[in-house]
Amino acid sequence: MATDSLSVHPRGFLTPEDARSFDGYSIANAIAVKTALAERGCACEPYEDVFTFNRWRAQGRIVRRGEHGIRLTVYITAMRAGEDADGVVDEPRAYRMPKTSHVFCRCQTDELAPRERYTARPSRLSERIGGAK
Repeated sequence: MATDSLSVHPRGFLTPEDARSFDGYSIANAIAVKTALAERGCACEPYEDVFTFNRWRAQGRIVRRGEHGIRLTVYITAMRAGEDADGVVDEPRAYRMPKTSHVFCRCQTDELAPRERYTARPSRLSERIGGAK
């Protein structure tokens, strides 16, 4: 997901609209989610009823305590500066690395009261780039 295209709540959180949208789709992850949901007997659909904890929170829902998510492997883009044999640092290059993520279906969530919305901590990324001090 590209963070530059997202609208962010003033306190550093995703807006409900952006929490339901995706920049990229993974067919492999959609199949893995659909299979896991079928084993549970759930009729939820990937990318419509299945989101991460923080995306559910942004939509005004909370994952119930004790619920187990579906583990997915996602690939994120990171930057790395290389160094040649002479010790000269090259320009930073982008590379992809795997990361584990957990998603939950709508059946595992409850509606939040309006006063409880947007109470999660801002992301560490916003802290690093000076968004939160």
